[in-house]
Amino acid sequence: MERRIPKAGDIYRHFKGKKYRILYNATSTETGEDMVIFETVEGGHKVYASLLESFLSPLDTGRHPHADQKYRFELCRDMQAGAASELRRQGNTTSLILKFLELEDNDQRIRFLQRHQTELDSRFLTAAAESLEFTEMGESVEERFAALMRFLKTKQKYEGRRLR
Repeated sequence: MERRIPKAGDIYRHFKGKKYRILYNATSTETGEDMVIFETVEGGHKVYASLLESFLSPLDTGRHPHADQKYRFELCRDMQAGAASELRRQGNTTSLILKFLELEDNDQRIRFLQRHQTELDSRFLTAAAESLEFTEMGESVEERFAALMRFLKTKQKYEGRRLR
């Protein structure tokens, strides 16, 4: 039986129980093999890459006799409403990250952060800080947001003086 190629946004369950969101399909620059780029749905949103063939491979039942799945990764068809809304929110976070990265100056970034403050999460703040080469120190999302705002306002203040 031919298995369906994963698509961006699909959620797959690993045989050990964790769920992963497909980000991209890619090609290895070294071998030319098809790959799947995916991230964890829960937790720190770690990003992984796997050969497509391995991703879609049957599970070795000799090594994993108590597994509930036939394949290493299987498409989730049982997303509950709460999980689905969380995934939609994270999809929104991805679009916010992309919009933030397109901004040209710190004034625009500050206004953007203020306008979208209630929509921002840990994932967004990590991406924004890394894009600005800012080292985060806060524990909570609120502390991290405040630190990022202070950083941008300081940059705005001193870069504005340099131009005069």
